[in-house]
Amino acid sequence: MTTLQLAQLQVSGDLAGLLRDFMESEGDIHCELYTQLQAFSASSRISFGQWWALLDRLQQRFPKRHIGLELGQRVRPAHLGMLGYLTLASDTVAEALLEFQRYQGLLHDGDRASIELLEKRMVLSWSANYGPSTNLSDEVLVGGLLRFVQLMTGRDDLRPLAVDFTFVAPVDTQAYIEVFGAPVRFGQACTALEFPVAYLDLPVSNSDPGLKLLLERQAQAALAVLPHSEGFMQGLRRALLRAMQSGRANSAQVATSLNMSERTLFRRLNEQGLSFKVILAQTRTQLAQEYLRDKRLTLSEIALLLGYSEQSAFNRAFKRETGLSPRRYQQQADGT
Repeated sequence: MTTLQLAQLQVSGDLAGLLRDFMESEGDIHCELYTQLQAFSASSRISFGQWWALLDRLQQRFPKRHIGLELGQRVRPAHLGMLGYLTLASDTVAEALLEFQRYQGLLHDGDRASIELLEKRMVLSWSANYGPSTNLSDEVLVGGLLRFVQLMTGRDDLRPLAVDFTFVAPVDTQAYIEVFGAPVRFGQACTALEFPVAYLDLPVSNSDPGLKLLLERQAQAALAVLPHSEGFMQGLRRALLRAMQSGRANSAQVATSLNMSERTLFRRLNEQGLSFKVILAQTRTQLAQEYLRDKRLTLSEIALLLGYSEQSAFNRAFKRETGLSPRRYQQQADGT
């Protein structure tokens, strides 16, 4: 694949909040860039190309600073959305990294992280199958992941064994060494972060099995409704999911998430012989069936996850789509 294709793939709008929070902390809010960042909501998706452009513009406002490295150090759970809170609810670092690997698609399209154990080292790496990213974006990714490991364990002293970047070495590499506290190698075949294997057994300080169960089911359902191909329909279904999570599953909210007008959304759907109402109903039904088969969620919890104001509305909608009440669907799934 080419760089252009990667630029057209998407990342979570939660990441725009990272830049917005940085500008607020610097008191730099009276500018066009900050205004643009405010337009991106957590329920939106933006293209890699947009993300790269935003990072470049922020770097231009602070030309003497290493913006990518600084942003990585400021990453918080809210900047990773559902994925951030899911990893924090895990029991150990090993479990959290596996969740990160498994559900990374909720954060961005394209290349996924791979985990490899080599004697006393654990290597987390990203290929460049979709083409190269930008220096700033990779700095945020790697620096942010390190910061997240520190946050989940409550151990600011944790350091990697080594860090690899695919881009050529900059003139000044000292800032990288200071941030990572480890050897940093440039011009490598892939972007990678190496940790001691012992880190995998460290407990997560905010572990919450109940919350993790709920978030994991939601993440599984989120990935289940996504088509395998990248494009408009994938972005639409993700926007629908996020709109349901926020309790605003309407066409106006979804269109805003996709950075288009409601009229354009309807036109795009009509071109494919689809309607917003039908797509929303199908997505909700598929998610509901995933949740109901699991049976660890109550009907009221499922209704809330699907964006219904009350359980009775969920019951009516599910029966209209499937011919069965949610309870009867569960009984049939169990063979009773």
